[in-house]
Amino acid sequence: MLLLAGCASSTNVPPAYHPPRPPSPQAVKDGVKKGATEVKLTGGLETTAIRQADHGPGSYFACLRQSGPSAGRRPTYSVFFDDDTYKGIQSSVISEACEAEPWVPFN
Repeated sequence: MLLLAGCASSTNVPPAYHPPRPPSPQAVKDGVKKGATEVKLTGGLETTAIRQADHGPGSYFACLRQSGPSAGRRPTYSVFFDDDTYKGIQSSVISEACEAEPWVPFN
């Protein structure tokens, strides 16, 4: 006996895919604060502009470090987002080129 299955219509159609968009300024502010707390950064902070990521836990990221006179000796982190959702923080990797980006004080 041979059984064949055919296409069936379903009312449970998955939602259309919408690519993540950059986070809002408020989401970046909140995410950077949360990430800095997770890695125990204290004092002044510096960040870079949001850029699109090709790896990591989110589609967009900003670089983060503690401010101070010895910038080259401080660890650099990447704070990841999907839309306005904070996705995590991790040590930056060379391919993110954080050190080549302009840094601004984080308020």
